[in-house]
Formats: sequence, structure tokens, C-alpha cells
Amino acid sequence: MTTRPRTTNSHPETVGTLSVSARRLTAGAGHDGSGGDVHGAVDTPFGTRLLIGDVMGKGPQLSRTADAVLRAWHQLAGRQRSLEVLAVRLHSLVAHSDEPDRFVTATLVSVDPDGSAELVCCGHPPPLLLRDGTAVAAAVPAPAPPLGLLDLAQGWCAAQPIPHTAWDRMLLHTDGASEARDAAGTFYPLAERAAELSATPLAGFTAALAADLLHYAQGSLQDDASLLAVEAAPVTPDA
Repeated sequence: MTTRPRTTNSHPETVGTLSVSARRLTAGAGHDGSGGDVHGAVDTPFGTRLLIGDVMGKGPQLSRTADAVLRAWHQLAGRQRSLEVLAVRLHSLVAHSDEPDRFVTATLVSVDPDGSAELVCCGHPPPLLLRDGTAVAAAVPAPAPPLGLLDLAQGWCAAQPIPHTAWDRMLLHTDGASEARDAAGTFYPLAERAAELSATPLAGFTAALAADLLHYAQGSLQDDASLLAVEAAPVTPDA
């Protein structure tokens, strides 16, 4: 018996200067539903901050680590100006947790009101930058190890700039999306499909991409898949 993935989603909302739409597809048979994907968006004095991550390790309670990382990120995102230091603080949390076999791949992004951004990738796929019908992965010349393993890189990670001219829409995702496979074992062409759907309004974009991903995988994902798409929020005229 095949258990179809469960889909959770949120309607687009405005967070800081961004419109945000998130979708999570929960893997089917063989999973207990307590997955390790984590994502969030929060308005801070330092810009709109985004997080997406995936807890790696053994044991059925990956969600416990995911919840702890998300709580800490919410607490620190508005207090810590440096995105690099924020990542190191989260690393310390994971490294000193009660789950020694756990580590967390994560992407952290901070977006200024003018659309310029900076990015820290800790063992996680970089976001896709969508513009003019194309989708390309953000350049990460110096990727860092996952949170919990930053000591392999002297306990530090480097932030990379993303110019405002590089994107109109940004798609953060877990590898459950990019590494989903069809019946022949071919990986899902996430960037290609995201580009094809890039003209769709934000809510429809994440809905259509999630549906297409499930169709490609014939309704049976082997890993949870999370999508977090953002773009500049519409400007509301002053009353």
C-alpha cells in the first residue's frame, strides 16, 4: 500500500518588504510525519530574514531538533545584525544539543528593502533566483558545512551578496524537492520547472510547483520537500 504525501501550505503573506508563500510536502510510506524540514520568514531591523533547513541524522524525532532551531532563529534573527554570526549561533545550538548524531543543512537569507540580499549556505542547496523567465542557483563560492559541523571549517561561514538586479522572485527549497525522482530515477528538474512557472502569481506558483513535483514523483516522495518563495510585496499607497 502506498501512502500519498501530505501537503501543507500557507497563503501568501506579507513579511517585512516581501510577499511570502510556503509549501511543505510530507513524504509517504515509511515516514512517521515528524520530519526535519524547517522554514521561516521574519521582519527584523536588519531586513526581512528567511530560513530553510533540513535536519539530518538518525531517529524518528527529527522534528524536535527542527523546532529548536526554528525557535532559536526567531529569537536571534532580530537581535543579531551579522548573518554569519547568526548561523554560528545556530550551529552552537545544534552542536551542543542532546542529539549528538544530528546536524542541520540550512540556508539563511537577509533581504534589504531595496531587494539587495546576503546569503549564508551551510551544507544546503542555494536558492533559485528567478528573473525574466529564467531560474539560476545563487552563486556560493564558499559553501560552509552544515550547522553542527561548522568546526570542520574553523567554526565559521561566509556570507555572499545577492544584488537586487539578480532576482524578481527567490525560491528557497530543501533537497527533498531537487532530489525527487521519477520512475526512471531521474531527478526532478526544479530550476527548469520553476522558470516555466515564473510568470504565475506567487500563490499559484508554489501551488503549481508542488503539484508538478508530486506528479513527477508519481505521488510518492522519499523525503519531505519544502518550498519557500518570496518576491517584493506590493507597495501600498499612503492613505
